[in-house]
Amino acid sequence: MTDAAPLPGVLEEIADIAGRPTAIALALAWGGREVHIPKPHYLARHPDHPLARLLEAEGTAFQVADYLGGSGVYLPRARRACAVHLAAAGATPGEIAARLSLSPSAARRYIRGVP
Repeated sequence: MTDAAPLPGVLEEIADIAGRPTAIALALAWGGREVHIPKPHYLARHPDHPLARLLEAEGTAFQVADYLGGSGVYLPRARRACAVHLAAAGATPGEIAARLSLSPSAARRYIRGVP
């Protein structure tokens, strides 16, 4: 099980500038949606903004805001990468399937790296 497969779309760019854990956190929270990324000065004035709260542990909200701030961005679901990440964190295939709206067999395939 490897967590190094490329991420889809803008998530790979986010991983490059703010780290893979940040990109995965965004995919898990908002994957499959278009989200507005605030500019850094807005985040500074609103520390309770959802982006700031989501990325608090990684401490990367300002990196994402510097890169994408002021724009609407579609965040892909990245189910395969998220499944591998969740499995590495100890989630079972059943838990992963429920969290990512997958069948348990698809979750197991993703974890094993089978297309």
